[in-house]
This record gives sequence, C-alpha cells and structure tokens, in this order.
Amino acid sequence: MYKGTYNEVGEYTGFYVEGIHENIPQPNIELTTEEWQQALSKNYKVIDGKHTFSAFVQNEDTILENLRTTRDTLLTNSDWTQLGDSPLSKQKKTEWKNYRQALRDLTSLDDLTSIVWPTQPS
Repeated sequence: MYKGTYNEVGEYTGFYVEGIHENIPQPNIELTTEEWQQALSKNYKVIDGKHTFSAFVQNEDTILENLRTTRDTLLTNSDWTQLGDSPLSKQKKTEWKNYRQALRDLTSLDDLTSIVWPTQPS
C-alpha cells in the first residue's frame, strides 16, 4: 500500500510504501497504485483527507506579477513610439498611445482568468 504525505494546503509532499519505509510522516493518506500515479502528476491534492483532482490554479498575486512583467516588457519595447523624434505619423503615434494605455489598464481588470491582450499596432 502506498502512502502520500501532504502539507496544510493539501499538496503532496512525499510518497512512501508500507513495508519498505518506516516512520512515515503525518499527515498521510493511503493511496492505490492508480492514485499514487495520479498524485505524481501535480493535478491532485488532498482535500478533506481524500485524494482529489484539483486543476492547477494560480493565485491572483502570481497572475498579476506575471501580467505586469509581460506588460512592462511590451511598454519598454514600445517607448520609442512616443518620442518627439519618432518617425511615426501622428495617427500611428495615437494608435501606439492607445495600445500602451490598454496595456496599463490590464492590471485593473475584474477577471484575471480571461485576459485579452491588446493588439499591437502595425
């Protein structure tokens, strides 16, 4: 019989085999061979003391951090479009200005699970 140990948020932290391993840490649950293989995939957690499927979900802080990193890179790469000596026409500068504002507005979205990135002007 397999045993899986887990932390306070239900993530598996170790796997053991009764009869081979002694002093198996607590908390732990018994796992079938199939459950043990599933647990190795990281798509499973221990919820209410049971082996349960749990789709990978990032927390809001991690999503925002990743969003800001990508957004900041896109803003930096388009800084030149707003310079006074940029070769762009007034219309193109306005398109880029609107694009850059749309990038800045991404961090104020209510739903961070369905981010739609603005299209970069041509």
